[in-house]
Amino acid sequence: MTRIVWLALALVFAMALPAVAGERKLSGEEIHKLLAGNSVHGMWRQTEYKSFFGADGTTIYHAKGRDPSNGLWRTTSTQYCSKWNDRESCYDLYMDGDTIIWYVAETGHRYPSTLVKGQDTDF
Repeated sequence: MTRIVWLALALVFAMALPAVAGERKLSGEEIHKLLAGNSVHGMWRQTEYKSFFGADGTTIYHAKGRDPSNGLWRTTSTQYCSKWNDRESCYDLYMDGDTIIWYVAETGHRYPSTLVKGQDTDF
């Protein structure tokens, strides 16, 4: 009888796990569809920021209290990449509900943001 209880508990736990672990990695195609023509609002380290991603590959990054910066963005088959002053950085993006998580592989840091429809980089 104890074995059946443990098996039943294991089955319930296994079925609940996908509902708890809602985070999933986005493909490059998903990233492009999500970001093109839209903005994000989030925190990068201790800095609040907004970014816009033009469908033409241009991007605007605006850290609160600073002037906006213009750059370029693109996707690979698995990552988002941005180029600022001839230096390109690429990131994995994950979705967890309505939260977009930017993952920096070199440091293991994760930065949450929220999608904003259209262009919004003003504070």
